[in-house]
Amino acid sequence: MAEGKPRMIFLGPQHPGAPGNVAFKVWLKGEKVVKAELVPGFLHRGFEKMMENRWWEVDVVLSPRYCVEDPDNFELAYVLAVEDLFGVEAPEKARIVRTIVAEMSRIQSHLFWLMHMGGATGARYIPAWAMAAREEILRWYDYVTGHRIYHHYMTPGGIRWNVPKDFKEVTLKTLNRVMPMVKDIEDAFVNNRILRARTEGIGVIKGYVAVQLNATGPTLRAAGIKYDVRKVDPYEAYGDVDFEIPTGTEGDAHDRIVVRIREIYQSKHIIEQLVERVKPDDLNYRVKMPLLPPPTLPWPAVARHGEGMSRVEAARGEAMVHVVGIKDRKPYRVKLITPSMPLLTTVMDYIIEHEDVTIADLPIIVMSLDPCPPDIDR
Repeated sequence: MAEGKPRMIFLGPQHPGAPGNVAFKVWLKGEKVVKAELVPGFLHRGFEKMMENRWWEVDVVLSPRYCVEDPDNFELAYVLAVEDLFGVEAPEKARIVRTIVAEMSRIQSHLFWLMHMGGATGARYIPAWAMAAREEILRWYDYVTGHRIYHHYMTPGGIRWNVPKDFKEVTLKTLNRVMPMVKDIEDAFVNNRILRARTEGIGVIKGYVAVQLNATGPTLRAAGIKYDVRKVDPYEAYGDVDFEIPTGTEGDAHDRIVVRIREIYQSKHIIEQLVERVKPDDLNYRVKMPLLPPPTLPWPAVARHGEGMSRVEAARGEAMVHVVGIKDRKPYRVKLITPSMPLLTTVMDYIIEHEDVTIADLPIIVMSLDPCPPDIDR
């Protein structure tokens, strides 16, 4: 190799510095990263195509698998897109419960991310604390939905079955167990001077640059952009609750940590407001869906089809689902736009180009962006 020529190494997918089922080709000059090229495809399952060969309601089972760490927000996105296509609105009770389920998913997703972030920065106590807190929410899911990881509780037209009689008490009890552990993590990790030294000024993207890079979610808000789909285009019960949008000022890895911690507290605040409105004795939690989507093009158009679309604020950013239905029991097309691809391409490229990133910094930057590789390999 010629003197001064960058040396390429392969990082991942098994390497602890990689965020799961993706890898990177990383070019180094000494310790400095000069380029990082995403190598996806290790988890490709063709979910979008698979959904075109199953009934509308059966596809609910596939929809949360786009991101195991935040399944319910993707499940909700698909359900809302189907309801938009069919012209059906779920009962108020279902919309409230689905919002609670989505916010629980946001909390447990951020806790799962804290496990990775703690590992990337060498704080080995954080994974144990974060997963202990997440376990409480998984138990809540098991009690309410019958499943721990993928829940399939939402369905076009509402929720699959009624909530337990003690839904409010169990939900609040779960939050009261989780939040002290979140506070411990905040005190011992987020405010730790060693962590601050490892994350402040690292992986900086600020202001409108984040918009140009197509960043969404906590990465966008940590850059100082106060944008959240739940606020700007409310869906389900988000328009009926009060909550803040946490933002950062420096746009670095530490701000991204702080924003997600603050989002956990806001999710708790949303759930506490909504759980008061859930009436277990109310049986109006699901409406019957037609077997076939309504045609929207006049005959004799050959392809009598309609379209449905939704967008939600998932834990990692904005997720959009577009469904096309020809008058059939199966979708003609299911298409997603998910948040992780820009994080590992345009955002990463910008950071490496504009600051001196070392090989030691790279895992911290990647983990602070919190990508979910399955939503890339869909």
